[in-house]
Amino acid sequence: MERINNWEEIEAKGITDFVKLKAGGYIGIIKNAEEYTSETTGNKSLKVECDIFEGNFKNYFQKSYDNNTNLDKKWDVNSTRYLGLSENALPFLKGFITAVEKSNTGYKWDWDEKKLIGKKVGLVYQYEEYEKQDGTKAIKTKLNQFRSIDKINDINNNERITDNVKLLNGNYMSLDDYYERKNDSFNEATELFGNDIVTTDDIPFDF
Repeated sequence: MERINNWEEIEAKGITDFVKLKAGGYIGIIKNAEEYTSETTGNKSLKVECDIFEGNFKNYFQKSYDNNTNLDKKWDVNSTRYLGLSENALPFLKGFITAVEKSNTGYKWDWDEKKLIGKKVGLVYQYEEYEKQDGTKAIKTKLNQFRSIDKINDINNNERITDNVKLLNGNYMSLDDYYERKNDSFNEATELFGNDIVTTDDIPFDF
């Protein structure tokens, strides 16, 4: 292998350095807002991309975006919402606009979506189960709702939001029960295939 010139200056990082975003309410900021038309259905929506503005997870999605080396990189879909413009979806759009108005003194919606950029709003993230390309299941933390900033404390005291996982079948399960179920499945696999199963916890990243 050819020697890397700045090897001594590179900061060593391991898998465990990535901190997963916790479910709950956060004071957020709108990074982008634009009218979007689906290429497949032609349906229009307001596309809103957000990040966390305060706390331990401040700029969480901006850092992820900046660290992405793909040429066609996009904002994380887990912090992006598409608010439909059809008649049935308009109450959700109005709920979002109302949350932004209540969170920004003096702001009044004037149908210019670009003025939403830089505005604060309450963000509610929830755990959701998804299926990976290899068929296994995992949990992601996804932007689920918008609320006014004054509702954030109430959200974080709601265990239905902070401690539950939305399953692929639409049902909900507590986070502890979910991991217990996964551990049971892992133990069953160990009994079948032996102890040759490797997890990231088995990889020695001790810097």
